[in-house]
Amino acid sequence: MTWTSIGRLLSQTKRIVATGWCRKIKKQPYFTHGTMAAIYAAPTTTLTDEKVQIKLSGFDPGSKVTVRSYLPDPGLHFEAHGHFVVDSNGEVSMEQNPSLGGTYTDVEPMGLFWSMTQSPGQKLGLRYAKKDVTIPMQITLSVHKGHLDISALQTDAPVAKTQIQKTYMRPGVEIIKVRSGKVRGKVFKPKGPGPFKGVIDLFGSSGGLAEFRAALLASRGFAAYALPYFRYEDLPTTFERLELDYFEEAVDWLQSQSFVQPGGIGVCGVSYGAEIAALMSTNFPEKISACVSISGSCVHTTIPMSYKGRDIPYLGVDFFRINTIKVGDVPVINMYEACDPLETAPADSIIELEKAQHLLFFVGLDDQNWPAPVFIDGAERRLKALGCNNYEIVRYPGCGHLIEPPYAPVTLVSYYKLADGVIDWGGSLREHQRAQEHHWPKLLQFLDKYVGSQTTSQSLFSKL
Repeated sequence: MTWTSIGRLLSQTKRIVATGWCRKIKKQPYFTHGTMAAIYAAPTTTLTDEKVQIKLSGFDPGSKVTVRSYLPDPGLHFEAHGHFVVDSNGEVSMEQNPSLGGTYTDVEPMGLFWSMTQSPGQKLGLRYAKKDVTIPMQITLSVHKGHLDISALQTDAPVAKTQIQKTYMRPGVEIIKVRSGKVRGKVFKPKGPGPFKGVIDLFGSSGGLAEFRAALLASRGFAAYALPYFRYEDLPTTFERLELDYFEEAVDWLQSQSFVQPGGIGVCGVSYGAEIAALMSTNFPEKISACVSISGSCVHTTIPMSYKGRDIPYLGVDFFRINTIKVGDVPVINMYEACDPLETAPADSIIELEKAQHLLFFVGLDDQNWPAPVFIDGAERRLKALGCNNYEIVRYPGCGHLIEPPYAPVTLVSYYKLADGVIDWGGSLREHQRAQEHHWPKLLQFLDKYVGSQTTSQSLFSKL
């Protein structure tokens, strides 16, 4: 064969591909107008609270496809999927085309992230809470022919795929391990001397060290101290008694650091951590300039606590009523109030919120774990009666207990160590995600406005 004939053959091959004749050989809808089927995502590396644009191209117009997201992490696997019909241009855009089925429906640009559920074969109750924030989430996005369910997707070969990274830590965030006096934990801060606005980050009665929100706060410009108070290193292993002095020591340590801006520390807490945050902001208000309470309380509720050697009165647990339902063969616990806890609360157990500088409350009205709606109603009655204007309350219908930064898998049900069972946290998927998406920029703006001096730092979250 001469070079001329070889060139003619190559030219004919290109023409066959360009005109789509290869479909007669491969009976698969991979090509449209000579373009290979593909899925694109931008940006490919992003913080978890940032949006990602996802688009398909090169498919047969009118064909049915399933788009799947898959997130493996040590010990667990999460995934989501949506059903789409390719438009007349051979394309699908998550920002324009509705999902007709799968783990979410309608036009939801980030539905493939927040609607993630456990992959089949795992025990009920796994919660996606990133434990090692230094390791990005590796998420595979794939496209499959037809409208497939989650079982079929486990073995179906994709026709196109790509991979993205989502992380809680912006490059350059520094981590400082804290072992000072009695206090422990980790500080996440932007690189450099600062000074940065200081925030203490508290979680609830599961214990241990939760890093993901503090890492994300640092990625948004704050010096965030993830503060554990039991079940971590040499801290107590049980959740039986606390000293508020421990939390004041943590505030003093953080404010003494040269990289922290003077003028007051912020505190952000969820669940029992929100109750501690409220007690901190009212027992040493000169040190706490801003308090964020997520699914919290206006009463010192369940755990004995002292401050400077004096016991702080508390309500007890009589207001709990426990109901058990079944999801498949697994019992799921609902915990909620049998009556208005404020009717029986000792007067000296009610937190004097009027002493706080600035308060921001977030509450889900479908909280099935904790009577937060009742408590926040009580907080509002007290603050209104005293003529206070130091607070804002944001209520979310259809939202449950665990209100967290957006676009990670939403948690409505998970295993809870303290109850040794699977807990129904309340809420419905779409409404809970809406609440998370709304609350996060509002939380950041509140902390930026009120933590430290009254001058606002350079915003790292204006595009949220």
